[in-house]
Order: sequence, then structure tokens, then C-alpha cells
Amino acid sequence: MAVNMQESKRARLGALCALYFAQGVPWAFITVAFVAVLVDADSITDEQVAALTFAGTLPWMFGKLVLGPLIDRVRFPSYGLRRPWIIIAQLGMIITMGIFLSIDDPLADGNLEAGLSSIMIFFLIHNIFATLQDVSSDALAVDLIPEEDLARANGFMFASKGFGFMFSTIVLGNILSESGFRAALMVQLPVLAAIMLVPILLRERPGDRRFPWDAATGETSSSAESGTMSLGDIFSGLRSALSGGAPAWALMFAVMMWIGGGMGAGMGLIDIQFPFLFIEELGWDEEEYRLLKGGLITLATLLGVLTGGELGRRFGIKNVLWWGIIVGASLTTLWSLGRSQWDDSSVMTLVWILWTFNWGIVGNNVIALLMSLTESDLGGTQFSLYMTLINVGALSGTLLSPRIVEAIGGNYPNLFLIGAVLQFCLLFPLSKIRGAITSSPDLMLTSASESE
Repeated sequence: MAVNMQESKRARLGALCALYFAQGVPWAFITVAFVAVLVDADSITDEQVAALTFAGTLPWMFGKLVLGPLIDRVRFPSYGLRRPWIIIAQLGMIITMGIFLSIDDPLADGNLEAGLSSIMIFFLIHNIFATLQDVSSDALAVDLIPEEDLARANGFMFASKGFGFMFSTIVLGNILSESGFRAALMVQLPVLAAIMLVPILLRERPGDRRFPWDAATGETSSSAESGTMSLGDIFSGLRSALSGGAPAWALMFAVMMWIGGGMGAGMGLIDIQFPFLFIEELGWDEEEYRLLKGGLITLATLLGVLTGGELGRRFGIKNVLWWGIIVGASLTTLWSLGRSQWDDSSVMTLVWILWTFNWGIVGNNVIALLMSLTESDLGGTQFSLYMTLINVGALSGTLLSPRIVEAIGGNYPNLFLIGAVLQFCLLFPLSKIRGAITSSPDLMLTSASESE
């Protein structure tokens, strides 16, 4: 029998981890490696960083609202409910990167002012396809991962995204510094092409066809048995799902989640300022910052999301989120109050690692919580709405950050205090989610024996 993701836990998790790795590569390449090089050369302002981030985030903010219903409505059931869209998205990412290779290196001959707009356009278009892959992969996870496995599976998936982040920051960052923008793109292309082979070669469900020329197996595809939903059915189901209880409170929780920062993805009030804080304010070398960001800090994130998966499975997703947010916001506060030690690089490195580790625990359980509150038939639409709101909140913090820094006279410790207040505010909607009576099963995933 051919391996398929529905019946094989190993194939399912392996495919999702590969796809999440692919998501981490282009994002970190632009927002971390590329920005760090420019900040070190004093060639970019925080407003330009915010604009660049905005270009890449637009599809994640608004595109998901279109793409979610699209993949729920338009299906190719003979080949799987989600798999064809994943392949289309991967192909689009490869094509956009290949087209951009035909353009002159925007950083050559000091042509940054004109080249930055080209990079923003590339980043925008590339992220449309990256968003499509993300929406399709998340819908696949909602469809196929049993609820008792959500926390652990999300740990592995986001750890894979972190490995993509690390590969991009360290490996591609070095290539960017030594050989230029186009050389770094040349390395990304075969990596994305290899990852695209994973959904191409795997079936989603029993009886699915991999290619149009495959002979009929004689087995009825379980994907083909899934009923088709009209747009009216999708939006009616969405209204019903969000009419009250925990799924409705999750809307507020999602939009508030990363305004203050925390996950280290270069977005939010605090995170966008890290290259300016460490390189400009504290005088760190660009390579020193980039290696720390792509090395120990990313490893702390990976360890955090993996630890968060096990903690969520053992003690319950909502409980881990509650205490994780309290600890994370308290760490942000203490980081600010310890401003007299900021010139000590060892202290700053240690605190940053602990802070990132904790928010990795939180981040994993946020996604697991939102997946658990999502109806399977609305895996594209409802979960995309949650993720869109997360991105709207994170981008709001990103765009507000330069203005707040200016208003407080460039005082970064006070910026951290503002971020801490916003992080503590997350406890309000989370308390409502914890206390809400919903039709969804309780999220207390306490027994390892329930997983298989």
C-alpha cells in the first residue's frame, strides 16, 4: 500500500516539517540577514525596515482572508484536499525567485535606494505564494493531526521553521555578505525545489492519485468523498463557529498576541528594534549579532517550541499559555529594569536566550490552541482568520515601534516596559478562553497513552 499522510504519522509529520522549514528560509533571509548587513553598513533606517517588513507581511495579513476560503472552496479531491495547493504554492515560490534572479543585483554598486523598492516587490510577491503554502499546510495539519498530538506536532513543525530560519540567517547571511544578493538566491532555489518533491511524492489520503497519469488504483479516495462547500456554506459555518465561547474570544487573543513582540521573528514593538539596539546602540559587530541571532537565539526558539509541545501535552495547552505569558512578560519587565547591565554582552546574551526560550514555549501553544478551536471543514478559512489577526497585531507593533522609540527619546529600556504591559494584557482574553464553555473538547492533554 502506498504511503499516505492520513494513515502514516511519520509521513504526515515529516511532510509538515519540510514545508515549515521552507517557510522560515525566505522570511529570515530578508528580515534578519539582509537587514543586519544594511544596518551594519548604516544603509537603512528603522522606517525602511518597517516598510520592508510591511511589504512581506501584507499577504499574511490580508491574503489569508482570500486564500483560506479559496482552498476550502476549490478542491482537486482526486489528488488530495490540501496537497495540490501546497504544490502550486511551492512552484510559485520557486518561479518568483527565479524571475528575480534575472534582475540586476539591487545591492551592486551602492544601488540600494533604487534596489530597495525592487526587493520590496519581490518580497511581496514571493510571500503571496509563501502565504498560500502556509494556509494549505495549516489546513492539512488541522485535517490530519489528532487533537491529542497537536501540541507535540506543532513543536516539531515550528522547530523545523526555526531550522529554516537558522539556515537562512547563518548560511545565506554569509553568502549575502561575501557574494551578494543574487548568489544567496541561487542557493535558495535548489533547497525549495527539493522540498517541493515531498508533497509531490506523498499521497494525502488513501486512494489519492499522485499524478494525472497514474492508473486508477481501484480504491475510492477518501478525499473525493469529502463534500464540496459553497462560499455561502463556508461563511455560514464560520459565523456559527465564532458566534461565542472560546473561538470568539480567540479572535481578540490572536490580534493582541504579538503587538508587544516575543517570538523573535523581526516583528512587534520590541523585535523590530533588535538590530538597532545591538548593532547601533550597543555597538555590536554585524556578524556577531547575526551569528547570535541565527545560532543560539534560534536554538533557544527551537528548544522552546519543542519544550512547549511536551508541556502542552502533559499539563494542558491553556495552562501552559497562562503561565508562559506571565513568565514572559515578567522577563521583559526585568530586562528593562536591568538596564544598567545592558553594556555587558554576556548578560544581554543570556537574558535574550531565556526570553526567547520562554516565548518559544508560548508560541507553540498559541498555534496549538487556535488549531484546536478550528473546525476541520473550515481548516483554511477559520484558522487563516486567526493567523491573519496575529499578523495584523504583530505588524501593528512593528509600524508603531519607530514612532514610540522617537516619542520616548530613543530609550530602549522604556520600550521594553511598554512591550511588557502589552504582553500582560494578553491574560484578559486568555482568561475568557479558559473559562468559556464551548462545544470543543477540553484541551487538557494529560496522558501519553492517548496519542496513538
